[in-house]
Amino acid sequence: MDIYRFFHPHHNPRLHSTPLRQQELSELEQAAAELRKALNRAMRRVERAPVAPIMPEHFRDILKAMRFVEASLQTLCDAHPGDGDSELRDLINERSGFSGWETWTSLLREQLATNNNNNGSGNSENRDSNPLLKIAV
Repeated sequence: MDIYRFFHPHHNPRLHSTPLRQQELSELEQAAAELRKALNRAMRRVERAPVAPIMPEHFRDILKAMRFVEASLQTLCDAHPGDGDSELRDLINERSGFSGWETWTSLLREQLATNNNNNGSGNSENRDSNPLLKIAV
């Protein structure tokens, strides 16, 4: 999973010196949501055919915890002031060399160009105008 590469300091040394970006928080929130969905599917499979000693009720506390993690990450996303164009350009530079990120980087480049055309100044801090905050990881 690429998310590990981007959030583990051993694989990404820039984490030691770069402030946390809102895009990264959003990606973590999405990863938590995907994990919760996968756990929910696993629980349904166990409900259809229990595999001793794993029972459906073992998943209920995990799913409750995952909902808490998702809500907490959403709170952090909401509290973040947003990513400026320079932070988003840095993300493009970091990820453009990795396979599977081609579409993501091209969409982000288009969004930056739109921000520059709409604002004139080239410095957009409004996260609400960034559709990439909810791109799947």
